[in-house]
Amino acid sequence: MVIKTTRYSPDTCECIIEYVWDDSLTETNRTHTLSNYINRCAAHSILPTDQDRWNVVFDENPKKSRSLESVLANAPTSMYDTIDGVRRLKSGIKFDFFWTGDAPNRVLNISFSGINLTTNQRNTIKNVLDNRFGVGKVILV
Repeated sequence: MVIKTTRYSPDTCECIIEYVWDDSLTETNRTHTLSNYINRCAAHSILPTDQDRWNVVFDENPKKSRSLESVLANAPTSMYDTIDGVRRLKSGIKFDFFWTGDAPNRVLNISFSGINLTTNQRNTIKNVLDNRFGVGKVILV
């Protein structure tokens, strides 16, 4: 058993976090434990403890990635190419995101440029996001 330390900088904020984990455990069985908070971004610094910040960051960052995955799984074919069995945005289509509100209840706002989605397509995406994350937790703008 070797305890490893990873320094993590999410792409959803400016936090820098170190966490520890046991490399003898399989990925599905291992846990990541907060070790040190190097930088607290403005959005998360309002939370009372580093553990609260850690919990929120490790909710928000995957939410962004899973939102894109959910959209691609239900997107019109004009939005994606399939490469090695994985759907990816077509060249020229860009995924953007920003957060509104205050942690721990920030709302993820996502958008796509380089494509004009129909009202029907937008409604399908909205329903997928609402069903996966809860109404109003991820918004297509």
